[in-house]
Amino acid sequence: MTQNSYDPWQPFLPPGAVAMIEATVCAGLDSFGADPIPVIGRPPDAGGPALAAIRLDRGSLVSARNDWLAALRPVVTNMHAEMLFSVFGAYELAGVTQPDGQSAWGPVFFFFGDDSTWCDPQDPRVVRLSQDDLSAVDYARFWHCFFGEAHDGYGVIEDGELVALAAVCHHGEDIEEIGMDVMPEARGRGVGRAVVGAAGSAIIERGHLALATTSPWNVPSARTLRSAGLRFSYSQMMSFDGFDGAFPMPAQPLGRPYSGARMVNYYPAWAMNLDIEPRPDM
Repeated sequence: MTQNSYDPWQPFLPPGAVAMIEATVCAGLDSFGADPIPVIGRPPDAGGPALAAIRLDRGSLVSARNDWLAALRPVVTNMHAEMLFSVFGAYELAGVTQPDGQSAWGPVFFFFGDDSTWCDPQDPRVVRLSQDDLSAVDYARFWHCFFGEAHDGYGVIEDGELVALAAVCHHGEDIEEIGMDVMPEARGRGVGRAVVGAAGSAIIERGHLALATTSPWNVPSARTLRSAGLRFSYSQMMSFDGFDGAFPMPAQPLGRPYSGARMVNYYPAWAMNLDIEPRPDM
């Protein structure tokens, strides 16, 4: 599969991605706007996160449970989208959601791919894993790979050890999501792109749309997804109820601008957040 018709100057919004956006915020694209960003209620029986905010070229939209709206509107409508879709925005949203045990996370980049964008390297190191193989994966290490949910998986095995995995789970009727992890000892050798390429090719051959997500701080992951043919569609903020209501801090940026680049901390020790507790399961 090779790239053929994707316009790199535009966010990639195939019909399946649009349907997913509308299902996530419980509203159509005509509800999106700016200056101020609209904040709307969610039906009480709606699935998905209790709060979801999506940013498109046409504008943004925040959809949240109704009892949060009065507190959210002055927060959101006083912010430009650049601020809302940032770590600062996650803090401000959590100020409303976290007292009710729901934290905030984001921004998250959403990428999609189909046969117009895909560029699978067809790496011979990749093997398709059976369901038994997937059940035996150490998900404490491969923690982005859908423990208990994956129905398909592609890995690279070296010296009898799994060092890279792209797992696939269903995300609606016509979308399948890829979760990928590469072990530290195997990074820098293209195994991430290899397994993502194989997983996406299988999804596309089934006539479905490939989906993957990552955060802006995860530079290696974003590079890998883009190299395999996943194309940026939109940014999303969301609420969730993990970590017993604690606020989940994002990681420090990963990776290097280029191989061998020298990296230093710009800020001194006072800029390190001393309020952070260690992850409870690590």
